[in-house]
Amino acid sequence: MPYAVTLRLDPVAAARVTDLWTALARDELTDLLDLGYAPHITLAVLHDGAASVAETVARVAAGWRGRRVRFAGFGVFPGPPAVLWLAPVPDAGLLGLQRELCDALPAAHLHPHYRQGAWVPHATLAEDLTVSGLAEALACVSDGWAPFAGTLDQVDLVRFRPVSVLWQTRLAPPPA
Repeated sequence: MPYAVTLRLDPVAAARVTDLWTALARDELTDLLDLGYAPHITLAVLHDGAASVAETVARVAAGWRGRRVRFAGFGVFPGPPAVLWLAPVPDAGLLGLQRELCDALPAAHLHPHYRQGAWVPHATLAEDLTVSGLAEALACVSDGWAPFAGTLDQVDLVRFRPVSVLWQTRLAPPPA
């Protein structure tokens, strides 16, 4: 099973994402509620076999603070199958956290989509979508859509699927 390093959203912002997941699940367009894991942005995915991942993540994240994030719209990773995601406004700070983490992890174990220069910040809404499913999912989440902000306030190291949290730490609040 692979590992992922994630930044979890604060409870209020997470509830907004969960509402979108719930709407998509009603139309059988996502199974992300079934994961039992909170909404997040994934910084890195590593294949099995990466040694000392928890120690590395703990060392790198020791100096991190929470980060404000604003979700401005939607994005699509084309398929087949396609992935629908929430698009955060990327900033130098968020990109810097991801770069710092990936510089410390064994490059050979990083999934190619999470290597420097390839990573696109996102919060997944639905995976494994056909073209018609993607259109239906976009219609579902667009109804009543409004941008929103939140705080990335916790770092987790997880193994998946099923999701199992191996290590986590709360981040100090972002600067005022």
